[in-house]
Amino acid sequence: MSVVNHLDTKVMIGLEVHTYLHTKSKLFCSCGTDIIESIPNSHCCPICLGHPGSKPVLNAKAVELAIKVGLALNCKINKDFFFSRKTYFYPDMSSNYQITQYEVPVAEKGFIMLGEKKIRITRAHLEMDPAALVHPQGLGKSNYSLIDYNRCGFALLEIVTEPDMVSPSEAREFLNTLENILSYLKVLMPNTTMKTDCNISINGGARVEIKNVSGFAAAEKALSFELLRQKQYERMNKKIEQQTRLFNAVTGQTMESRKKETADDYGYIFDPDLVKISLDEEQINKIKESMPELPLQKKQRFVNEYGISDYESSVLCNDLKLSELFEMLAKKQADIKITANLLTRDLLSILNHDSLKLVEIQLDVNKIFDLINLVKLGKVSDMNVKKSLINYISGNKISPIEFLTKNNLLVNENMDIDLIIKRIVENNLSAIKDYKNGNEKVLNFLAGLIMRETKGSARIDVVLEKLKQKIN
Repeated sequence: MSVVNHLDTKVMIGLEVHTYLHTKSKLFCSCGTDIIESIPNSHCCPICLGHPGSKPVLNAKAVELAIKVGLALNCKINKDFFFSRKTYFYPDMSSNYQITQYEVPVAEKGFIMLGEKKIRITRAHLEMDPAALVHPQGLGKSNYSLIDYNRCGFALLEIVTEPDMVSPSEAREFLNTLENILSYLKVLMPNTTMKTDCNISINGGARVEIKNVSGFAAAEKALSFELLRQKQYERMNKKIEQQTRLFNAVTGQTMESRKKETADDYGYIFDPDLVKISLDEEQINKIKESMPELPLQKKQRFVNEYGISDYESSVLCNDLKLSELFEMLAKKQADIKITANLLTRDLLSILNHDSLKLVEIQLDVNKIFDLINLVKLGKVSDMNVKKSLINYISGNKISPIEFLTKNNLLVNENMDIDLIIKRIVENNLSAIKDYKNGNEKVLNFLAGLIMRETKGSARIDVVLEKLKQKIN
């Protein structure tokens, strides 16, 4: 295992990621999973409530999706596996045990590549989700909690890594990469979030687990705080104990929840109500044949097929919707270079600025295609391309071309650029002197003044060329 020093500290981080699989019914019963806006406790039965005498039946679709994930994560698929009971006493589990996999999971011994680095996957196993605890006035602010069993029994796939990550930022990169793979597979339940248990230790010391962290930025923050806390304990010669902690997203701090349990504390036993599952080679091969193109495969194809750079391909394929939009535009014969540039530079910067995801907005591919053609014909400047996209995505949804036309932002072929440049140069003679003395930044300053004068309707490459000729 590779470890690196962070200010002489050996950091080891492992993750346990819980994902909801997209099934119409729960893992062991026929209760539906469409519970949005449902009355609490209206989607449950004796099986998901764990009543005595109720008999669970395994959801075949959940197994298929779990195998698909295992294959995408380069795992060994176990042809024979079974389920166990994980015993613990907590209000969200009325049976006092969770049906899960322990000894033999559906998939194990895989890996994900982060660039050239391999992050090992220990296992991917199926388990049922507990109920949801509802705190009416907020956690710790009320003297009672409510339980909603609608979610109890949902099909969860837990993906466990080896402690191969060496920084909080690397852990976040792993989570982003994993989510991208799962989105390509289309296995995630809509309107659910991946939750992560973050395990971290330093210098070979005790492992601390931060439970149920929602969001990748939150996982990075939780690990960053815990790393600093453990370093401080070492400096003070205080013992770092093996324990479970919770992350407060408001304060950005972790707090002790309980001493960390071990597998022996849960008393795993084979679930007598469920038979051993045996898969044959034909079943696994059928699932292999149904596998979609994955991010790394698509990235390489884009480079080979469209001739774009490795960087552009990586950015495009880091978002399934973005890669699909690029391919739709390419099939419409849009200029490849302009398309890749517009999507990876302008579109993504707008989405990131507004904390949006492409899946959350509706884009008309024909309107984007028309904008790309305007760029190709030299009819619109880079500045106004972005303005039109901002208005289209975040504003009043007017198409880019309509916005550009209405606001007179298309390149005006009759505009006397030479006259504008002459006026700007004459009004900034001291700046011209600085430029001739070697200050190259002056050129961009003057070009900015010219672009402002033209409302961004001039082409920047033409402006720069003419400006250089005028000055020299």
